[in-house]
Amino acid sequence: MLIIMRFFFLIFITAFFSCSTTFKDTYKTFDIVALKDILDNQDIIILDVRTTQETSQGYVPNATFIDYYDDKFDEKVNLIDRQKSIYVYCKIGGRSKEAAEKLNKMGFAGVYNLDGGFMKWKSSNLPYYIDTINFKNQKDNYHTPTYLDSVLLSHKNVLVYISTKWCTPCRKMDPIIDMFAEQYTGIVKVLKLDLDTHPFLTERYSIKSIPTCLLYKNNTEVWRKNGIIAYKELGSFFK
Repeated sequence: MLIIMRFFFLIFITAFFSCSTTFKDTYKTFDIVALKDILDNQDIIILDVRTTQETSQGYVPNATFIDYYDDKFDEKVNLIDRQKSIYVYCKIGGRSKEAAEKLNKMGFAGVYNLDGGFMKWKSSNLPYYIDTINFKNQKDNYHTPTYLDSVLLSHKNVLVYISTKWCTPCRKMDPIIDMFAEQYTGIVKVLKLDLDTHPFLTERYSIKSIPTCLLYKNNTEVWRKNGIIAYKELGSFFK
């Protein structure tokens, strides 16, 4: 009998600590005011989970925008670079806490809930942008898979650039792509595609993060890279 009691006791203790570990929040809380000291750090993602209406009234510099109430929230979040720490904020802190919990459950490491949210950031007289991004008025021409195939077949060199309007690294990469397209006109066909407008690209190219660049030569993929790419690196293929 004593052996049996010890056996069940061990099972209880194991289950208790197992559950404690499973349900313990692993994200960290970070005062949003302290964010000002690391605002330009390239190794972090600042994630704004408010609605478009809220962000149009002001947002933290370098923020990436994914509305927590968006039906595709999980899908979009999965495109964020998992190697970087993620600092999440909302208006006050409620949604960002829920988002931080979700990110941890999705397997992200280094997640921080920015305590106080945008209201505290603004009231602390810290820099923020107002209405310089209007996602509702930004439209991207839709291209069918057939059109994409025709471009790859009819041009010797094609650079396929896949991005979104809510992604901060994409917004930093956009002018580099535009400059490259202008400089190499007649040499490379640059095809800019918005992933939200062209969801079929996710499966077609096994998109794991954005922005993504793919270089085709004679309808064959010869190179691809994610993230921000230097202009010189793009031009190195055509020297």
